[in-house]
Amino acid sequence: MKRIIFVLLVLTTFFMVHADVERLKPYILAGIETGEIESVLTKTENLLTENGFNAIGKYSPMQDPNRVVIVATHKLLTDSVEKFGGLHAFAAVIRFGIIKNGNNIEISYMNPVYWGNAYYRKKFPEVESGYNELNKIIIEMFNSLAEVKNLPYGSKKGVKIKKLRKYHYMVFMPYFDSVVKLAKKTDYDSVIKKIEENFTKKIGGVEKVYRIDFPGKKLTLFGGALYGKKGESKFLPKIDKKDPRHVTFLPYEFLVMKDRVVMLHGKFRIALSFPDLSMGTFMKIVTTPGNIADYFKDIVRK
Repeated sequence: MKRIIFVLLVLTTFFMVHADVERLKPYILAGIETGEIESVLTKTENLLTENGFNAIGKYSPMQDPNRVVIVATHKLLTDSVEKFGGLHAFAAVIRFGIIKNGNNIEISYMNPVYWGNAYYRKKFPEVESGYNELNKIIIEMFNSLAEVKNLPYGSKKGVKIKKLRKYHYMVFMPYFDSVVKLAKKTDYDSVIKKIEENFTKKIGGVEKVYRIDFPGKKLTLFGGALYGKKGESKFLPKIDKKDPRHVTFLPYEFLVMKDRVVMLHGKFRIALSFPDLSMGTFMKIVTTPGNIADYFKDIVRK
């Protein structure tokens, strides 16, 4: 009987996520728990470990104790990065969010198919089976929550798959590969050593959240908490106002690539995370992409 219920749940979620097969939303509200956020965090971490995920970092955006992001990876993600390398390393992790909302604690995660299409673009069909398998694992994993939701959110109508694979906010705005160069003509090992040293110093209020290496490809992805005055506490309240919150939008990341260091342009990365963001709201954070780049440049160069 339990098996039948699970199959029905998977099918229901599939049709919810793919109600319009051409449109996807950036996040999934997995479900709701009650109690203390610390106990839900522990439960989530245990579920991840039991289901083949490797949690490589966690932190509280804006240093808010009522929201926590767990950054994890999985063989299905890392195998795809090993196959294609390059900027696809930005797709090496998946973020899970826990936020206290009144008496409830909401558990959410990045919709892997949404982000996979955006980052692999026309190559996504070559990794699609792995991403679908990952979806199945996550749905089953959260089947034990007190109240299961499996609700896609983050955009009213969703974004068409065709648009995701060549996403940009509007004309003249950056694409996935319109990266910001934080440093160039660098030595891979030396720059990583410098980055680690500067994270320890917490330059500009930037703190290390995670690191994942692909030594054979000379790729290393870092995620950083932006706790400075022009960081998360300044821009996040202006754009993340509606429930469910876009908890797994952060942390922001940058990538060491053999002889250079890059990050996804803020005008791409933020817009992809908030696809319904109005131009008026975007203008309220017009300095944010540059501020994020400046924070990471200090970590990479100083």
